[in-house]
Amino acid sequence: MIKPYLFGPWPVVAAWLLGGIAILAVSWRNRARNQGTRSGTLLDDMTWRMALIIGFAQCIAMWPGVSRSLVIVVGGLLVGLSMEAAVEYSFLMGLVTLGAATAYDTLKHGRLMLQTFDHYALIVGVAVAFIAAAVSVKWMVSYLSRHGLEIFGYYRVMIAIVTTVFLLTTKMIWI
Repeated sequence: MIKPYLFGPWPVVAAWLLGGIAILAVSWRNRARNQGTRSGTLLDDMTWRMALIIGFAQCIAMWPGVSRSLVIVVGGLLVGLSMEAAVEYSFLMGLVTLGAATAYDTLKHGRLMLQTFDHYALIVGVAVAFIAAAVSVKWMVSYLSRHGLEIFGYYRVMIAIVTTVFLLTTKMIWI
């Protein structure tokens, strides 16, 4: 139902811009309240209500250009999680969703995978992906705990602006 409205270059650019503004707004709000990246509720103290609100917020990620993990982190900060807890929750949710998608693909295409790739290649691929994910999570939690999300907000706003200029100038070339 949303494909005719949200699948195209302009809706994606809008999602990048609005996502960047949302990140910056939450960052500025936390700074105005003197909430550092370490203040807030820990993951162990998260309530079912907080999880439910973050879960509903994930519906926004059906819009192409909106990052599921971004929605979880920003939603987590808005309901009072610490930056570390919000990022960890995002990665835990990613583990569940990506794990389910992988299991589905394995059930659906497992025979083809085994015909195409060696058993050892698949095992090494899974192991390397797991190690890379663990290192990435540790680095990202550490980075965001020290620096916050603002750089990602500025990045999204800039990429939206650059893409808008590109789309407008290439459109004029074709006219």
